[in-house]
Amino acid sequence: MQLSPLFKIRTEATPELIQLLDQVTLGTNGAKYRHLNTVDRIHNADQPLHLSVERNEKLLGNATFCQREREWYVRYFAFNPSFQSTGAKKSRSNDNFLKRELEHFFQQVLSNEPEFGKVDSFFAYIDPNNEKSLWMSENFGFETKARIATQTFSRYKPNKEHRVEKINDWEQVKSLFQLEYQSFHYYTEAHCQKGPFYVLRNENNEIIAATKASKAQWQIERLPGRFGGVLTRLIPFIPVLRKLIRPKKHTFLVPEAVVVKEHKSSVLEELFEGMLAIEREHLILWWTDEKNPVYQKSKSEVRWGLLHKLISVNYASVVVRSSNSFNFDNSKPVYTCGFDFI
Repeated sequence: MQLSPLFKIRTEATPELIQLLDQVTLGTNGAKYRHLNTVDRIHNADQPLHLSVERNEKLLGNATFCQREREWYVRYFAFNPSFQSTGAKKSRSNDNFLKRELEHFFQQVLSNEPEFGKVDSFFAYIDPNNEKSLWMSENFGFETKARIATQTFSRYKPNKEHRVEKINDWEQVKSLFQLEYQSFHYYTEAHCQKGPFYVLRNENNEIIAATKASKAQWQIERLPGRFGGVLTRLIPFIPVLRKLIRPKKHTFLVPEAVVVKEHKSSVLEELFEGMLAIEREHLILWWTDEKNPVYQKSKSEVRWGLLHKLISVNYASVVVRSSNSFNFDNSKPVYTCGFDFI
């Protein structure tokens, strides 16, 4: 693959890349936050490929892809502020350079460049209100294909649900996850098979609900929603809220592959509350395609908690750029890997 000498392709993150990503604040006009466990996350990325822009031994920007067989996820897209703009003329020049080189990269990969094998599509999740994300989408031919709901589930004092347990045996949940999700676009077991898993059993010891969940840690500068900025400033002075959200160092659970037999909302609620009690947490952030049958059945029936009442549901767009031979079926939901959001 022929790229500018300024572009470097690596499969391992350099210390400079980790430092750049660790300093990135995500979001622009809506929620604004920073990941506090970037070092761990980047080392746990599945089949990463880092495409970096470097000049005079200085890292100017980077795009990281998770190579999931024939479908690549755009994991990171970040640039050093010094490269972005010191004036309108320089900014246009830099933008043109980036667009030209990245467009060449996308074209080469999707045209079955031998170096990477057959790739059908690139996909990413973007906040429609995030100007930086929209820049990537609009300039490289990505099209919006689906909508992801960000659903909160919060409890001030989560009750211990005795039917919920934490396990680490992938074989106990593998067939449940596959039956529910393997027909979804972008289904992957790269992270969900690692556990831990939370399961809910009936009186016959059968698993009737299960999920894998990760623990995330963010520094929140602004919550989403119309009053997100004001609410973030008020949190330290409101006893209930400051237990649900700790802006400077906020931890929460992120589920994926949520399975509930017969899609019973009461069972989903019991599973989520049991997870919070086991982990001694107060908040779950569930990113899921709004067409997911489990979510469709439960979204108006589950008692989602106080935070849901304050900020409601926010949405992200699934954007895709694909080869001519790739067919995206709009009737099929998109699988959301929890790792991709934290």
